[in-house]
Amino acid sequence: MKRSFVGALLIAFVLLSPASPALAHGGDGGASSDYEVVVTGYSGDATGVVVRSVDLGSRIELVRTTAKEVIVTGYSAEPYLRLDSKGVWENFNSPAHYLNLDRFASKTPPESASADATPDWHLMSSGSSVRWHDHRTHWMSSTPREDVVAQPDVERVIFPANKVDLSIDGRVASAIVKVTWLPPPNKTGWLMAISALAALLIVGLVLSERLRRLVPVLAALGALAGLAGQGSSSTRLLMATAAVLLAAAALRSARPQLSLISSVVVAALSVTRLEVFEHELMQGALAGTGQRIAISVALIISASIVFAQIVAWLSPKPTPVARPAE
Repeated sequence: MKRSFVGALLIAFVLLSPASPALAHGGDGGASSDYEVVVTGYSGDATGVVVRSVDLGSRIELVRTTAKEVIVTGYSAEPYLRLDSKGVWENFNSPAHYLNLDRFASKTPPESASADATPDWHLMSSGSSVRWHDHRTHWMSSTPREDVVAQPDVERVIFPANKVDLSIDGRVASAIVKVTWLPPPNKTGWLMAISALAALLIVGLVLSERLRRLVPVLAALGALAGLAGQGSSSTRLLMATAAVLLAAAALRSARPQLSLISSVVVAALSVTRLEVFEHELMQGALAGTGQRIAISVALIISASIVFAQIVAWLSPKPTPVARPAE
């Protein structure tokens, strides 16, 4: 069991650490978002490249397919990124290099960085794709637009057709980007449903001996749901994987304490992942709704097992009846 546990953690670490495209500075992808960012098409001839939104809209990804040279233009029409047969290059004399260091362009470019400056190209990778944060593809404030603040439950198009300008083998083209505000999910409704179902399951576990025999199976289901709902955090996924392995060990060894430990871990991970009920878009393998369902199932089962065990510990034990001496 120890060898299997360590092996599973090593496999999970390898799977969660894939190779990635070259990254220009800034715009780290978050775990959630209320803005949907979609590349809806192109203006001009964009043959030879593929552009899409990644990291919940925090970055744009460009893949050079058949084009020989692609240049991404910065905010002052200067060359910012270049992709060619040697790899991916970034112009450190581009104002965009400095403005993209954070999400809201708080860093002022130095005098050496201007639209007229001679490009200072630095090789970022030898690959054919690049991801960068682009201020043309998101709302430039932590506070939503006034109409969104007034009616946050109404879906609104923020930018219908912003352009990210490109030069593809000398041809001028643009990727067209649409940014939409998506209303957040009904957090109160989700949490009320979770509380009601968890209360029912706790009562069942306390009162029904037959249901208590199914605790190892329930713990395993809760751990699997918890694993599915953790998103893209490597640390969370490793902890959830450990909980699944503990639940599996409980099924094989009939040791109820392992089910309890697994449920404690899953409950802690689920409670600290309630962000899934606050934003429409979530990072991870599952879509937002699927992730909310997974966390709901994990929280209902794991919390019920833990609370039912606490009730069992606090319940008065029957006093043994002394047998008369013969």
